[in-house]
Amino acid sequence: MLSVLFQKIEVGRRSFAGTLILCLGLSGCAAQAGNVSSIDDVMVPHVGEYHFKMVNAEQGSSIVDASGVLGYRFEKMCDGWVTEMQQIMILQGAEGTAINSAYSMTQWEDFAGSQYRFRMRDYLDGTKVDEIVGSAVRNDDGVTVTYEIPVEVVEELPADTMFPTQHSTMLLKRAQAGEKFANDLVFDGSGETPTNRIAAVISGAKDAATSADDPDKIASTQFHRMSLAFYPIGEAENGPSTEMAVDFGANGVAHSMRFDYGEFEVLGTLDKVSVLPQPECGS
Repeated sequence: MLSVLFQKIEVGRRSFAGTLILCLGLSGCAAQAGNVSSIDDVMVPHVGEYHFKMVNAEQGSSIVDASGVLGYRFEKMCDGWVTEMQQIMILQGAEGTAINSAYSMTQWEDFAGSQYRFRMRDYLDGTKVDEIVGSAVRNDDGVTVTYEIPVEVVEELPADTMFPTQHSTMLLKRAQAGEKFANDLVFDGSGETPTNRIAAVISGAKDAATSADDPDKIASTQFHRMSLAFYPIGEAENGPSTEMAVDFGANGVAHSMRFDYGEFEVLGTLDKVSVLPQPECGS
């Protein structure tokens, strides 16, 4: 039972990676996916630290405690956006069994949403159990994904597939336009289900209430609560693999996030955040 639940948590953890970076949806089409405007006026480059704790558990849950930390970096480069995440999660089983998992992911995405590179590493009790490296390119009639590790393989995805930062930007723009629902196909390259149909319910603007160490005041902007359900491509009939809610600031800073794993829920809270400098690029 614990191993099955742990696999569900891994799916949720990786979905969170794709969400925060995001594209941390909307009713996409090929034209929208290929022509996203510049996000310079929307997303702020920043580095943040979060902590996680269990906030609810069903009676008889096989997990009695959960805690963790996340380091997140979203940086603007001269040729695109780089996102780095490192997360550690400790789960305590009802019979005293503890699971210590660590996860890291690095992503680069060009400003046009046409090229994407990714590297994911997964560790369990200090031992690397998975590594995925690859890239994706948007073509006129679809998206071509090329994996390098663990095996060399090429995959074709539909033309309306979005990349993480591209999806984040579109999600924020929809929220600011007052739209309440979204439904997008998103690829992030992580885990066994790297491509998901993400259904979103978007709240109206809410005032920030974070107590994070925030010297640049970038977590004091209003946010929209994004309630997200992840449906792995080709498996929608089985229901969502995971559900989560993210308080997503208008400038791309996530104030908090909540994961529902069925037996228990975990809350992630922003502890510290600051602005990263703009790149010095030649003309």
